[in-house]
Amino acid sequence: MIYLIFKRIWPYRKKVILKNLAICFPELSNAETAGLADRYYRHLADLIIEPFLVRKLSPQDLAKFVSYGNQSVLHQLIKEKKDIVLMVSHYGNWEYLFSLPLLTDCNVLAAYSPVSNRMLNEKLKGLRSRFGVKLVPKTHWYRSVVNWQDTKPAIFINIADQRPADAGKHVVQFFRHNTYIQTGAARMAIRRNSAVVYLDVQQRGVNKYNFRFNLLVKDAARMTETEIMKLYYAELEKSIKRQPELWLWSHNRWKFGFPGALPQKHINVDSAKSVRQS
Repeated sequence: MIYLIFKRIWPYRKKVILKNLAICFPELSNAETAGLADRYYRHLADLIIEPFLVRKLSPQDLAKFVSYGNQSVLHQLIKEKKDIVLMVSHYGNWEYLFSLPLLTDCNVLAAYSPVSNRMLNEKLKGLRSRFGVKLVPKTHWYRSVVNWQDTKPAIFINIADQRPADAGKHVVQFFRHNTYIQTGAARMAIRRNSAVVYLDVQQRGVNKYNFRFNLLVKDAARMTETEIMKLYYAELEKSIKRQPELWLWSHNRWKFGFPGALPQKHINVDSAKSVRQS
């Protein structure tokens, strides 16, 4: 039902979606681009429904929907008393990560943005923290991570692919284009000299995902913010190319344009025909 609303009645952010797909996949035909946008709408509908499907599941039942691979990466780092900055993306369903404390007895912290409706805000907080994730308001996130102290190691969950508030100074190559990026996750990792781990995601069925932990950097203080983010975006690009419909294409990721040459292909939303930018 939600998918049909997006497709037939309210084509949610269609211009942004088609623009982003044209930037990343200029080789696709109009029909292929439209098909990918359609698959994205199906995924977006699932994202809305899934929190309600799993909100009361037991850990045993939840394991039918989400599995964690390469757990040895986490366990070895924790054994060595290393904090971990876990770099997550708007890819797949990142909300399933509320189950991460089931894998380990270390601290797991995540940022959240409070919603204005108090009742809804409390329900969302309860859903995300019910297995032990410690939620920190987004406005206090960086300071809380940098100043965090405990006898046990911590995993800091960071959604790292967000657009910066302004064009900024940090740029990486992403889908063949220079792209402005946020570097907060890398900066906090360097401050704590923590390990940096990438969360890879694969969908294995309707509402079902495999998560996999890939080590990017063991000692973040040995690298710069941009060097760490280059590693992250290289992994994210590989994930997106594997199952492109799972990324958040409705986010205006390239709002500030490109520090360099513009992409040559553009999608006209009304006709869905490729044209050259003038």
